[in-house]
Amino acid sequence: MYIKIETMRLDWYSKPANQKVIRADLYQGLVDTIVAGESRGDQIGKRIVLPRTFPGGDSDMQRKFLDAMAIVQHWGKPDYFVTMTCNPYWEEITQELLPGQLPQDRPDLVARVYRAKQRNMMDLLTKGKHFGEVAAYVHVTEFQKRGLPHEHILLIMEAKSKLRTPDDYDRVISAEIPDKKKYPVLHDLVVKHMLHGPCGALQKSCPCMIDGQCRFHYPRDFCDATLQGKDSYPIYRRRDDGVRVRIRGADLDNRWVVPYNPFLLMKYNCHINVKACSSIKAVKYLFKYIYKGHDKASFAFEQDIINDGGIINEIRQYRDARYISPPEAIYRIFGFKTFGVSPSVLQLQLHLPNMHIVAFKGYENLEDVVARPTSSKSMLTEYFEMNKKYPAARKWLYREFPEHYRWTTANKKSQTRRSKRSQIGRLVYAHPAEGERYYLRVLLSHVRGATSFDDLKTVNGKPCTSFREACEHLGLIEHDRTLDDCMTEAATFQMPSALRRLFATILAFCEATQIRQLWNKHLPSMAEDYRRTESNEATLEQMVLRDVRDLVQSMGKDIKMYGLPDLVDTDGSSDAEYREVTEERQVRVDQEHLDLFSCLNSEQLDGFNDIMDHVTNQKSQIFFVDGPGGTRKTYLYKALLAKVRSMGLIAIATATSGIAASIMAGGRTAHSRFKIPIKLTDNSMCGFTKQSGTAELLKQASLIIWDEVAMTKRQAVETLDRSLQDIMECPLPFGGKVVVFGGDFR
Repeated sequence: MYIKIETMRLDWYSKPANQKVIRADLYQGLVDTIVAGESRGDQIGKRIVLPRTFPGGDSDMQRKFLDAMAIVQHWGKPDYFVTMTCNPYWEEITQELLPGQLPQDRPDLVARVYRAKQRNMMDLLTKGKHFGEVAAYVHVTEFQKRGLPHEHILLIMEAKSKLRTPDDYDRVISAEIPDKKKYPVLHDLVVKHMLHGPCGALQKSCPCMIDGQCRFHYPRDFCDATLQGKDSYPIYRRRDDGVRVRIRGADLDNRWVVPYNPFLLMKYNCHINVKACSSIKAVKYLFKYIYKGHDKASFAFEQDIINDGGIINEIRQYRDARYISPPEAIYRIFGFKTFGVSPSVLQLQLHLPNMHIVAFKGYENLEDVVARPTSSKSMLTEYFEMNKKYPAARKWLYREFPEHYRWTTANKKSQTRRSKRSQIGRLVYAHPAEGERYYLRVLLSHVRGATSFDDLKTVNGKPCTSFREACEHLGLIEHDRTLDDCMTEAATFQMPSALRRLFATILAFCEATQIRQLWNKHLPSMAEDYRRTESNEATLEQMVLRDVRDLVQSMGKDIKMYGLPDLVDTDGSSDAEYREVTEERQVRVDQEHLDLFSCLNSEQLDGFNDIMDHVTNQKSQIFFVDGPGGTRKTYLYKALLAKVRSMGLIAIATATSGIAASIMAGGRTAHSRFKIPIKLTDNSMCGFTKQSGTAELLKQASLIIWDEVAMTKRQAVETLDRSLQDIMECPLPFGGKVVVFGGDFR
């Protein structure tokens, strides 16, 4: 154990990738750097921005989600919601099995047959016009926990094919058990595939039961005629005709039938749930599968923790994994698509002048890249050029342009007028906190026929100095209208938690003036998830307020500044404690960790006593725990954390990597806990203010532990040092705190 922070250094590990992306305004500086002979990897790395997507762009999953929402926003609300689930006992599967084989033994057959059936059904619905003329559709393939694939399909119909009356609903959707004498085959298929349960009072252990209630709301009520419900779907006809069937030891009637289409059920012999929907809620339900990412699980190998030498391998204790079923693996090996939209959606670039993205190969000469004609072009600049050349093009908004003109990727040019509207455009999302880029998006969404960036900033012949000023002169951001539009647009596709974060961001950074009106209008959207378990409006408001309060505090602001409803705690008192401090004080102290003190070896015990002496006497000191992996540094950290917390003091546990942080109780990554910026300089400061909850937590902390510090940059530690000296108003290292670093420079 020793104190030697100055030995820390920055190692440059990045190497150039084959495909690089740079901002247009960095071209000349990069060329100058290389011409001057400063072409080493570290110099280039400091001068080039290499993002996976351009600033404000979308990840692949979010892009698919937003593409689907663009379809809905362009064509209107969906009309049909169809769910198709694979039947592993299809004849096409069973007849190909070898003697003794089961369907689960042949995932290749299951995946390929399902894919063929799914494509056939999509052709039937779209080209075959089974429900009528389809204007647009979206479909997603998902895999159940047991591995079987199933499809979620949204159909948006042409006006003449939309469902309008109860007779229209009954013509295509049934929620009753058919007469066995008149329709024997259909009756057997409904009994086999389309009956839910039994659950509820008939079987309380059913997986669909949550808090004593079926999460799918079965059994439904009898209904003599189809009615339009208050939620996303109508109330289908379920007559009490006396028909009963014996399923899994219970007698079920029409109340247990999942809505279906008789023709589709007969044709495909599998579970096909068909619902008529008329609300955006169905879209949110469907596309949470894309937006949330893959399901993951963390687990431990108990017998794999200690190797033959008796050394504990902390890294091998934990696994972060995702389960992929055999049918899904086959699906991806064959390259089958799991997502589709029609018509296609073109993502339109959104960038400030000279800030567009250009891709080039790693081996290309950068001077040639700069001189290439296409390097100065983007979708947005070509939109301006088309408006200059063709007056007829000026009547379209930027997002409407792909409906009338083709974008040629090879030469980056919009030149061909479409004969058929087979594509729609979607402007890349911009957050209000992005400033000028957001106001550029507002202008492009309202101004037609612009021929340049300067033309966009010209209002009634008068040039403006910024895009925001132009928005103000056009009345686009008057009375917080853009903030209201932003929340309204986001409410169509974002989940309630994201809406609350957006609202908190508006409070903290967007200088809104009519905050109470904004709150009253969008409170129902922000409380959608809480409404499932809570019906009291006052309680719902308090739950949303607490979330917004926590988010605003993390941004260094106080919710009391904004004139929102008063926040009261569950006992009626004022809720003034910082969330970060409260969470840290609630970290549980395990007796097992307290008992580790008696298991420490002599060197660990010396370090433990020395550190605790400085903590109890509030003496400033920085320690470094040096040792290779397996020397039980974590035992010392756990013992220190447990002892300090048992004394009623605050101890902060951090590490450079998430795996190491998860081993310690209450552990967080250093970047997350201290708000260390990603891009570091020799003068960087942590991203919290003196009034924030993080600052209050650090002020009250008696001990700070940072493990694996040798893996981080020197500037990250120096940034924390400067920030602690600032909030503590103390010139001592790290503001006079007791700090324990750990790691292995070897």
